[in-house]
Amino acid sequence: MLELGGNTLEPRENLSLPIHIKPFRVRSAEAWSSFLSGEHELRALMAEPDRAAVSETLAERCAGLLAPAFANPAFELGHNGERYELILTPEGDRTRLFQLAYFRKQAPRELLERWNIQVGRTQSTSFILRMYGRDIALEDVQVWVENTEGGVGLELYCEKLRSAPREERYMLYILLDQALGEIAAMRYVDYLDLLEEAKPGKSMTLNQLAGYIAAEVDPEGWPQAGDPELACRRYTAYEGKPSEDGELVPRRDIFAGVTCCIPLIQSYFQGDSYYMDQLGQDGIFPGFFYYSLEGVDPKTVLDLRDQLEQAITARCGEGVVTFTGGATGTEMGYLDFIAWDLKILLDSAAEVFAGAPVNWAAFHTFRQDAEGIGLKLEQEDAL
Repeated sequence: MLELGGNTLEPRENLSLPIHIKPFRVRSAEAWSSFLSGEHELRALMAEPDRAAVSETLAERCAGLLAPAFANPAFELGHNGERYELILTPEGDRTRLFQLAYFRKQAPRELLERWNIQVGRTQSTSFILRMYGRDIALEDVQVWVENTEGGVGLELYCEKLRSAPREERYMLYILLDQALGEIAAMRYVDYLDLLEEAKPGKSMTLNQLAGYIAAEVDPEGWPQAGDPELACRRYTAYEGKPSEDGELVPRRDIFAGVTCCIPLIQSYFQGDSYYMDQLGQDGIFPGFFYYSLEGVDPKTVLDLRDQLEQAITARCGEGVVTFTGGATGTEMGYLDFIAWDLKILLDSAAEVFAGAPVNWAAFHTFRQDAEGIGLKLEQEDAL
């Protein structure tokens, strides 16, 4: 059981300890059960000769089947000639990518006999987009490319959209997802500008962009660029400047860290709770453990973090947590995660920290306006 100052914590509805909300681990199981029982209706609708006439009904029915897990599911349905396809789209949101990769992994085996469940739109070099009365192919889009560190920056222009309203020019984002694959586009495109006029300088057409990235940017990684689970394990190192005001505030003492989910780190330091709000409505809670480094040999700080991660994972069991990185501060160590079942995670972590060589430990969501929750207290001045 969780303890704070020796008192057992009861579940309560607040931002600091949101364990009263049904966890995504449970919601995922319920959604897949729902989908399995109703997917025959989707197949029947997709077999209708006039697909356009039933498209709205099809989308509504699929959304209803997925509703136990997702407040706002984004998906596409199709048939590749052999199997039916459910495409779960992260819509450029890296935090949602973690959610969809987790959900896909929980799909029932019997469902996979008839369905391909995939995360992100797949690459299609011959794709033609028909929207707003226009037909636009990848060859119709010019691309100016700037290499960045491990990726590319892009400027796109399409003559067919020259006089189109800006909302129609957003068709280019869909075309980019088709040219690279949605997951690869999230992985490699560091910035994207839509041009109102063509510019001088060397350009290529959008259907050539994938070949350029495969040859010039990441020859080794490109073959797995569309794998959502691998995309969720791409880590980025970052540095911080520790606060010198003497106040012991979580994450303000960090001087070095690593993460595979940059948006959570950025939004926390900016005081922005957008991702927490979006994930929280589905029972998903990103957060971090922080603990005292007093008395810990500096040479063993990283080993200690790895050991804590392994011990908590083992005690939780499968499907409870995904660890996303960690950081080292002048006073505290940090272990970051996305919790699929926060209550199980915190109970397991409290047991692990009870035997860990740290003076105290606590939990915090990625909300600046939340409070820390103690998991182990041995000092009166602990957070």
